[in-house]
Amino acid sequence: MLIRSGGRVPKAMKLAERLKEFESVKEAYAVFGRYDVVAFFECGDMKEMFRSLSKATEESGIMVSESLIEVPENHGTEEHGKGPFVN
Repeated sequence: MLIRSGGRVPKAMKLAERLKEFESVKEAYAVFGRYDVVAFFECGDMKEMFRSLSKATEESGIMVSESLIEVPENHGTEEHGKGPFVN
């Protein structure tokens, strides 16, 4: 999820910390650029994902958000799990 919180770094950092408290949020960071926070969600199924995203957008400080949801069919590909955030 890409989030605009108003452009103030301390505000973005606090929002990222609050989002990390959500069970479905695996990572959240304040960033520079068009968006102020990026949060990585991981859920068991799409229904849970949409519930988690909806709940997160209710968090105070979120002005605008954009969700980028991985296509489930990617899980069967050779490239799945080889992104820059994989340990």
